[in-house]
Amino acid sequence: MSKKYSRSDFMKLAIEEHLKSEQFPRVGVVVVVKEGDLLATGYRGETSNVHAERVALRKLHPDQVQGSTVYTTLEPCVALHDEQEIESCADLLINSGVKEVVIGVLDPNATIYSQGFRKLLENNISVSFFNRRLRQAVEEETFEFGNISKIVGCGKRRIPVIHSGIELQVQFSEQDNRTINIRWNTLQPKSGCVDLLSDNGAVRVASGARTFSDITDPMVFRFESHYARMRKGMIAIIKPSTSTFYVLIQLIDLFENDILFKWEVRNDR
Repeated sequence: MSKKYSRSDFMKLAIEEHLKSEQFPRVGVVVVVKEGDLLATGYRGETSNVHAERVALRKLHPDQVQGSTVYTTLEPCVALHDEQEIESCADLLINSGVKEVVIGVLDPNATIYSQGFRKLLENNISVSFFNRRLRQAVEEETFEFGNISKIVGCGKRRIPVIHSGIELQVQFSEQDNRTINIRWNTLQPKSGCVDLLSDNGAVRVASGARTFSDITDPMVFRFESHYARMRKGMIAIIKPSTSTFYVLIQLIDLFENDILFKWEVRNDR
């Protein structure tokens, strides 16, 4: 006699699959029937270049998938362009006759964010989400950078900037928990600019600087403000009056819904 699982059990099983993935973003999937029977599992990377939803569904006969519930730790992807040869995971679930999809977290990739969720609803598939505690666990383990709202030390990151933008906390290092808050918003890809904000008077544009090594003293740059309208290649300095360190930020590229930037933290001397 097969074991009967609760909805919470299935969420945890999907996370177990998720943790098997060695690729980012990690994704784990379980497929179940209404009575609580586990049908199949899958995770990203289990089969090379195949998304977790497809990995799991391929293990089943099409008749088994009809009316099933799919638990996935990450929002199913959508088609990114009209010429896409491989069916998106959202379309796969719809065309397979799945009745319900339970999602761990929405994909922060701004091209996908909420689009898979919306497409499932538009095709009369019931959609619900993992409970808050388990969503937090998924969030911490899904993406290569862990907490998508925090950046640490120095690095490079591509992030979505949609609706009211995204707020980030810059932490000096893993061992040093000093932080500075920044916000990206008002992305205008056609105009080639995006706004970088922080505290009033904390933002300076490093006019003329081409690399971080060109900046020896951030305070030589005048005209402090609460924001900088950034274009590709521009460097801004974030130094709140009460902070003992500052952040250098350079916009590398911007896209329809995303930006790519790099940053470096330095102690204030």
